[in-house]
Amino acid sequence: MTKLTMKVLVIGAHGKTGLRVVRRLREGGHDPLAMIRTPEQRKVFDELGVSTVLGDLEYPIDHAVRGCDAVIFAAGSGSKTGKDKTVLVDHLGAIRSMVAAAMNGAKRYVMLSSFRSGTNSDSPIKHYNRAKGRADEFLRTMHEVMEDALDWTIVCPGGLTEDEATEQVSVSLVTGVEPEGSSKTSRENLAAVLVASLDQPATVGKTFTLFEGDTPIREALRSLG
Repeated sequence: MTKLTMKVLVIGAHGKTGLRVVRRLREGGHDPLAMIRTPEQRKVFDELGVSTVLGDLEYPIDHAVRGCDAVIFAAGSGSKTGKDKTVLVDHLGAIRSMVAAAMNGAKRYVMLSSFRSGTNSDSPIKHYNRAKGRADEFLRTMHEVMEDALDWTIVCPGGLTEDEATEQVSVSLVTGVEPEGSSKTSRENLAAVLVASLDQPATVGKTFTLFEGDTPIREALRSLG
């Protein structure tokens, strides 16, 4: 696939990972559009020369998606909110964004998930991982209920760190079995993979884990084909 310049809506752009995604999109020659929840969040993007759009996952966001080629979902309800927000943002809000993307022509969709996500998750934060799992499952099967489906990718990182980017990772298709050994992922490497997945055909229709490793990112993503 020839690398194309895309207009990419970043949902959760003001978060720790989302902001890194926006910067990497800009550096990579793409045209990021940062979705923010309040006008106060606009300043950091103005300084980066990045356009913003107000949007809230608890409400329709068609206006934000319209005109975009792709969506990167990097949002989360956060650890300080209740289980109601987990459902409204991580589950229903994520699905709302998928439908909006499909209906408004944003064919490419990259989802930031978790390696412990799943509808039957029994992790210490199972309410979150089950909500993510339900959203992921809708993304994988939305072609069964919608004519306008998406070229999707689901990235499942391990425990997120603030370490510097190594640009080297370990990826593997999700099998339902938790991996052994290290399960950490730096936010910098995660952001790089989310952006690199946009134009890597081997990631389309794939759900894969992402951990720190020793394989260059592009090479690792090609191995998923």
